[in-house]
Amino acid sequence: MCGIAGYVGLREVEGAPLLELMGRAQRHRGPDGQAVWVGRQFGFAHQRLAILDRAGGAQPMVSPDGRYVLIYNGEVYNFRELRQELEALGRRFRTSCDTEVVLAAYERWKDEAFDRFNGMFALAIADTHTGQVVLARDHFGIKPLYFANGPSGEALFASEIGAMLVTGRLERRPDDTTIYRYLRWRVHDDTERTFYEGIRRLLPGHAATISPDGSIRVFTYTRLFDELRELAERNEPYDDQARRRFSEALQAAIRQRLVSDVPVGTALSGGLDSSTVVATVDRAMAGHAADIEALGPRQQTFSAVFPGELNDEERYVDAVAANCSDSLAVHKIVPDPQTFLVDLSDFLRTQQEPVVSTAPYAQYVVMRLASKHVTVMVDGQGADELLAGYAAYHLLYLKNLRRKGGLLRATGGLLRSLDVLWRLGRFRVFDRLHRRTGIAITDLLDPAFMAEHATERFDVVRDDIKRRLEDDVFRHSLQCLLRYEDRNTMRFSLEGRVPFCDVNLMRTLWAIDDKAILSGGWNKRILRDATKDLLPPVIRHRRNKIGFTCPERTWFPALGEPFREVFSSPSFGSRKYWKQADVVTAWDKLVAARAASETMLFWRMLNVELWLRDFIDNDPTELILRDRTDLPVRNRVPSAAGTSASSGANGDVAGHPQHVPDLLHAQPSREHEVGREQGRPATGNGQQRRSGSYPAGRRDEPGDAERHGSGNGSRHADLEMRLHEPPPVDPAEPPPQHQ
Repeated sequence: MCGIAGYVGLREVEGAPLLELMGRAQRHRGPDGQAVWVGRQFGFAHQRLAILDRAGGAQPMVSPDGRYVLIYNGEVYNFRELRQELEALGRRFRTSCDTEVVLAAYERWKDEAFDRFNGMFALAIADTHTGQVVLARDHFGIKPLYFANGPSGEALFASEIGAMLVTGRLERRPDDTTIYRYLRWRVHDDTERTFYEGIRRLLPGHAATISPDGSIRVFTYTRLFDELRELAERNEPYDDQARRRFSEALQAAIRQRLVSDVPVGTALSGGLDSSTVVATVDRAMAGHAADIEALGPRQQTFSAVFPGELNDEERYVDAVAANCSDSLAVHKIVPDPQTFLVDLSDFLRTQQEPVVSTAPYAQYVVMRLASKHVTVMVDGQGADELLAGYAAYHLLYLKNLRRKGGLLRATGGLLRSLDVLWRLGRFRVFDRLHRRTGIAITDLLDPAFMAEHATERFDVVRDDIKRRLEDDVFRHSLQCLLRYEDRNTMRFSLEGRVPFCDVNLMRTLWAIDDKAILSGGWNKRILRDATKDLLPPVIRHRRNKIGFTCPERTWFPALGEPFREVFSSPSFGSRKYWKQADVVTAWDKLVAARAASETMLFWRMLNVELWLRDFIDNDPTELILRDRTDLPVRNRVPSAAGTSASSGANGDVAGHPQHVPDLLHAQPSREHEVGREQGRPATGNGQQRRSGSYPAGRRDEPGDAERHGSGNGSRHADLEMRLHEPPPVDPAEPPPQHQ
């Protein structure tokens, strides 16, 4: 995992100084190495996070004949198979990394090489003979790539928008169409437009050729989109053979993402998807499978838990841990609204564009915790879009039943889906019972702004489940989630891997009848069936979708005053997007529990305002170039020798300055890391990565190591400091779903 950036269409005297700035802006993406390459009319900057062949995979990488230069961000998981194919064609390799295979594949097959890759990648390849540069992004859009033209027609590109902004060659203007769609329908990242006018994203499965003068031509390189339509027409029976093919493809996808030369961990929310990944890894470790050395003696999982909240999933995290072997080390973090307020500025600056809700913050704190222990994180992202994991898909399912099977069949499906549909709408029922008035975003937006964008539409597929899922995978919900994941992992110099975003897995699933996805009132049917002998019933039978979310319904009233300061501010009132007085009145009603809890609506307006202040109103160069390797980790765990790192009065590690927001004011509160610690050697990049062994369901307060003692490297005593004792789990009656 790395950060890439560059320019095309500038002379060296103009372009070379930009590369140092662009590299510094993405230093957090690659703290293990940095390098630049300056050619005729083009230049590349690369920041390296070394994962494979740490000694031999340096970039930019040049082809043996000196013609092609590559900078590359990501991992191609089938690089060994491609390497064998290329060796059979006479190619010889100097390293054992996938980067050299990517370069050799392009030399051999040019643009057709990209469709052969199974993995995550964003890359740039320069032809030093012609001066042309090619950009490409993976099929799912896991790794980001942005581009724009400057004032002289030159092209700039980078892994993050901030790396282009610091060059000073782009005007900073908000894209009002993107803002409107975000505020109106909470959608974004569904087109090549970004929140910055003139800055575009390269879409999944797309490539671009940049001429020496900076002109850009974008095209689709893959047949995957057409191939999925063809596969969907097969409708192969959903039977034992289909389940076996799916299970084998999923296991292969997970195993491929464990290959690493640095420590690997897993995210565990307690949902079906992440639990499948964790349990599959656990079984592979128990069977002493090959290529899993990076996991170490114990698989380390990381979770965010919210004791006492509707969206708390700790009971499910504990159920997975109890079902796995003793080699599972469970780490938990307990975010709270005060900590959220302290982290807010850094979180928003990390994303560089607005996000749909506070849910990505839960992932942010999980990745911050994980960065103290591992360098690679594997999670279940993408399964909801691949396997109809959201409640809204049940509505499409019922419509299809009505159209294909008549009223009787649709009624049966409705009865089997009542509990899911209840969770979809129960908060509205509760609000009406408590006589809380509803809040619509159209009542708060400025009429002139809405009129300006009256022709905008947000259309979704309503009559075909696989077409709808394709839309959500490649255009809608998954795209923003992948952006959040990339920023949250890279903020803390972690590589995130997502095995459900696998081209072979998707091809396997798409050839099977739709019943494998949604049937009998059950979504993710094939995944539930495939994990029958892997997961406990309490996980396999879960029908309440939660995921990594934050309890906004309780957090936002607690943050009423600081958020109100933003909504009441002169800058908020100066925007053309909303009616300030109506927003403040509606916010006061929500905080007083007199209005429906439309928290995401207020979050979107708040996020736009804070983003405008940071990135549009003021020059963000200083913010972007600020040293982002000083991670705001407050609870450093004891070292391997049993001594505790020194900490400041607020729980910050000495030498790591605490980040206090300058837009909102709050006192820091402590996050709680769970369990007991053992040591792991440093990774070689100057940062200590540690492993731990934690009893499921226990959370140690910061400072417990000192109170209980851990000298001579011994384990801490088991602590009975349960902050929350979950009730007994009843598979037939899961806890309510948060909005």
